[in-house]
Amino acid sequence: MISVEEPLSHYGISSIRRTDIVIKGLTYDNRLIPIAVIECKAPGIGLGEQTAKQLTYYCNALGCDYAMMINDISFFCYHYDESTNQYIQISALPKYDEMITDKYKPYIPEPIPERIEYSQISHFVKENLDVNSRNISCTTEHPLACASWNLEECFLDISHKIPIGQYSLFEIIKDYGIRMLTYGNAGGGTFYGPYRSFLIKFNGNVEIVSFGFSTYVSSSKPDVCKTALNIAIDNEKTSHHSLQLVIDDNVIYKNNQFTFYHHGRIAIGNRGSGKVSELRKLVLQHYPEIINGKQIDLGSLIYNKLWYLDDPSVVKLVENLISYALIRDKYRMQKNLREYPKVCVNLQTDVR
Repeated sequence: MISVEEPLSHYGISSIRRTDIVIKGLTYDNRLIPIAVIECKAPGIGLGEQTAKQLTYYCNALGCDYAMMINDISFFCYHYDESTNQYIQISALPKYDEMITDKYKPYIPEPIPERIEYSQISHFVKENLDVNSRNISCTTEHPLACASWNLEECFLDISHKIPIGQYSLFEIIKDYGIRMLTYGNAGGGTFYGPYRSFLIKFNGNVEIVSFGFSTYVSSSKPDVCKTALNIAIDNEKTSHHSLQLVIDDNVIYKNNQFTFYHHGRIAIGNRGSGKVSELRKLVLQHYPEIINGKQIDLGSLIYNKLWYLDDPSVVKLVENLISYALIRDKYRMQKNLREYPKVCVNLQTDVR
């Protein structure tokens, strides 16, 4: 009644894919049919939208009533709801006799915890950041770690939303809230966790821009762990971190003011680096207000309260970060088209 690594072709489906685990049920005429599919991920592989998309493919192909995705630390279970034609989350995979009689317990989400008060951030960060912290490094200087915590909580606070509408370079169409996502970078790293996502329109195209924090280790100094603010872009051609702003290196703090900047260095896929002078010229052409001498000035925040996504200073920081990330990707595209015109013109990849 349980199959492992079973090809979809066993069910007459034209596909070379294999399911990790299929649980079967017996029909009245003694036929075995799939009733649940389980997608298993190795330790360290996140259960985000990419895994959910893969699981959904198997569910739709097999017509299962139940689905589950699991890694070494967590799991999510689902049941097909005919009234909505969707898989809805349930508390756990039922026992087999309950599964075949369509009995299950609904998922009851835990209440969203209140944000830590501004006056408590310093103590909380000092007591809770350790070597296992995934989003903010325990070796980041304490003032920068506190600011990172405040800003990350700002992005995760869905009770406040960024204003919808037209900005200088792009239009925000919708605030998607929190999404569990996995991204790679040019150095081969993988980053998984909660991101705050926005649906935007840029140059007539619809894209998704997402913000998330992670720890960051460079290949040149593998023993040094830092904190990074990641800005990811998803469109019809790419899905990646357009900008990893390393807080330890790109934030100046003085008199409770934190100023975010960038040096302009940029990686072009796995082919090395682009030219700072060329990127700077493109920024001057499309969004000159963030040019400040030899650096990119992305905005400042006064650290005297909890930050919220609709604070004017936070809105301006987010606008600058999105604009800079979009221009960086525009530069990458131009470099690719110049060096590999035939390949890049015909390149099409799936997006989430």
